Amino acid sequence: MQTRITRILAIFIFSLASLVSYSQHWEKVGKDGEWGNIIDVIALNGYLYSIEKDGTLYKTDKTGNYQQVGEKGIFDNVHFLVGLNNEIWTIEDGTLYSHNSSSGSWKAIGNHGEYENTIAVAALNGKLYSVEADGTLYETNTDGSWLQIGKHGEFKNLELLVAMGGFLWTVESGTLYKNNPKAMEWQQVGEIGEWNTTIAMTASDGFIWSVEKDGTLFKTDNNGQYKQIGPKGDLKEVEFVVSLDGFFYVVENGTLFRTKG
Repeated sequence: MQTRITRILAIFIFSLASLVSYSQHWEKVGKDGEWGNIIDVIALNGYLYSIEKDGTLYKTDKTGNYQQVGEKGIFDNVHFLVGLNNEIWTIEDGTLYSHNSSSGSWKAIGNHGEYENTIAVAALNGKLYSVEADGTLYETNTDGSWLQIGKHGEFKNLELLVAMGGFLWTVESGTLYKNNPKAMEWQQVGEIGEWNTTIAMTASDGFIWSVEKDGTLFKTDNNGQYKQIGPKGDLKEVEFVVSLDGFFYVVENGTLFRTKG
């Protein structure tokens, strides 16, 4: 009888460990408070690119060493920041721009102000995909030409948007969807409303990393299978999330941390 109880207990502990990882190791990158003034951050070409409140762009390597890119304050009106084709793409005062990630030199793409209604943007397969306030999805080529994808207002309940594995992943009314913009097809992933407390997410290496309102971190695969990473509420002070080369980075209270995926 004792042996049977021991086996059942061992199975239970193993099952729990497969769902929740409490041994997650976090590493501080750089100095305390160095990231206290940033307004956005992306991963590109093995680096983190961040913009500070004064509009200055910085490039940071994996050890925390950083350097200014371009002129001070040149990005002072940025609303969206995306990495595409080794370049930094921004929407500033409703206009789309591409920037050289080394020099910071820039050029306007398309017509002035045509992105003023954009609420979300992601890069996928060499193109930009943006959703407007009315829920309509657009695909933009690097030369500025664009076309509408799907029906007008089809993404009117959009809350979050990331690109991964040839698909656009969206959270709409608390539910996760996998969208194929080429075939104009979509499918629900997981249960309805499972993501209704998600406040941030990023995607890399076949996984979506997401943070809940209570600060709990989850890692989800292509099939919607997920597991909790670290203790419940571990990231309750999180400000930004980004993934790069197998690591998940967060900014908390102005300090950069990372953990291995």
